[in-house]
Amino acid sequence: MDPTTLVLQATGGFVVGGLIGYALRKAAKWVLVAVGFMLLPVFGLWYLGLLSVNWEGVNEFVGRLVEWLGINLSSTVTAITTSGVFGISTVVGFLMGLAGLRHTALFIPRRRFVRRRVGE
Repeated sequence: MDPTTLVLQATGGFVVGGLIGYALRKAAKWVLVAVGFMLLPVFGLWYLGLLSVNWEGVNEFVGRLVEWLGINLSSTVTAITTSGVFGISTVVGFLMGLAGLRHTALFIPRRRFVRRRVGE
């Protein structure tokens, strides 16, 4: 395969994965805040004794959710690993998008060479 095609596929996959990871990270923050605000009254009423929570049902639901995720993620991983350069670079970009570029080696902080004195 032509090296130019490989570079274009790797770059395109990385950019696409990074954008998807960044968007998912931002959306997840809002979803978690919304779920937290919805669960806050439930836990408050449960604490006061005004509401009864079926904890066995909650545990069963979480178990089914984890099982479903395990089945679907294993087929997704198989599809990505067989897709070649584009798939692998998409996964790398996705993970970096989720982590944010501030937490990676690509971010180089700007340093001041002259420090200001406090009170000037």
